[in-house]
Amino acid sequence: MLGITAQLAPWAIVGGLAYAAAFIKPGVEPLPLPQPLNEPRDLFYDVSASEAGRYWFAGNNGLVLEAGETLEDWHRHVMPENVNLQGIAADDNGTVLAVGNAGWTFRHHGDGEWEPLQLPVSDIAGKLIEVAWLDGHFWAIGEMGAVFRSDAQANQWQNLSIEGDVALNDIARTEAGELWITAEFGTLYHSRDNGQSWQGEELGYESLRSVAFHGNDGVIVGNGGVIFRSVDGGQTWEKTPSPTTEHLYDVIHDSQRWLATGNGGVLLSSEDGTRWQALQPGNFANGYHARLEPVKNGVLIAGQTIGLLSDDSWQTWPDAMAGGI
Repeated sequence: MLGITAQLAPWAIVGGLAYAAAFIKPGVEPLPLPQPLNEPRDLFYDVSASEAGRYWFAGNNGLVLEAGETLEDWHRHVMPENVNLQGIAADDNGTVLAVGNAGWTFRHHGDGEWEPLQLPVSDIAGKLIEVAWLDGHFWAIGEMGAVFRSDAQANQWQNLSIEGDVALNDIARTEAGELWITAEFGTLYHSRDNGQSWQGEELGYESLRSVAFHGNDGVIVGNGGVIFRSVDGGQTWEKTPSPTTEHLYDVIHDSQRWLATGNGGVLLSSEDGTRWQALQPGNFANGYHARLEPVKNGVLIAGQTIGLLSDDSWQTWPDAMAGGI
């Protein structure tokens, strides 16, 4: 009997192993991978600053990157609708509003959730391209002449759209309270009655991408590197020589000088809005940069990369944030 048992024992072991291989699946609990703050596929189209030390970058695939003074203060937010976010702005009380494709807006305040709201835009082309906080209202503009003005809380919206198939790119307000909108095909719109009516004029044929004012001085930039300057609050505009033919996407005055940025890593500066020169800060990416935002210690830039320009020195974020701002 023992001999038979000894002969059968190896076959029993083999049979048990075969059964285990066929029917018993090992379970492995994967360790969760930490979500990086930003990823190589992330692209950014706008930046805004809210209360001291809080910065907001709007990007593709519903992404908003919230930045703070240190890396521990950074947060990655993904909107409930997977749309590219073209613009972002903050009011004086910390409310942040992001806007994007298909008329979607997303409102955020404090530690609350992002609240989605879809504005009644065109079914043909409904992208909201920019949002700005001007004189107690959020203004959202975009394709097909879309112009919307909200109440102070961004809950109720009034449609003040411009009739026609035209994409609106940027909106600014003068000290006198007049509104200016840059648009494609060289069109500039102007309102003296807070958006109730609009008058258009043509400044060449290149699409105008951004407009900004500093006192009575104004600057417009656009495709092909075009630059226009006004010294009378926008009543007249004169084309000025440009050191680039790259598309220019944004212009600001940071209280010391004019700055413009755009495609191909172009970054321009000017003391008076007339004479422009190229800046070449070290490690500044050669890709596109879409928006500039002046802050206390420099200028934030959003685009293919994000970061801070300070005294003509460039810091790529969040890589340069290990020691804080």
